Amino acid sequence: MKRYKVRIMPSAYADIQDGATWYKQHNSELPKRFTEQIKLSVEKIRHTPFAYAIRYREIRIANIAIFPYAIHYFLQEDSITIIAVHHASMSPKRWLSRL
Repeated sequence: MKRYKVRIMPSAYADIQDGATWYKQHNSELPKRFTEQIKLSVEKIRHTPFAYAIRYREIRIANIAIFPYAIHYFLQEDSITIIAVHHASMSPKRWLSRL
């Protein structure tokens, strides 16, 4: 099984931080659960990157369990680049400019 390196762009880290901050305002335990689910999803992507559908150009989308967010990423030879962690209700235009 091929082992992929994962690179998370700074804008995707900012998305995660924004989500965690929003959840913290509602429940002090939600940010931890949110980031744990993201970590689990990233590991699933690392092990099975082709399991997720291409939605925009070459961008694949993996939904995060429990939370209404999705990880947007693309593949290059031996690496995975995460460009966004996007809330499902937001317009894709918000992250498409990152391409």
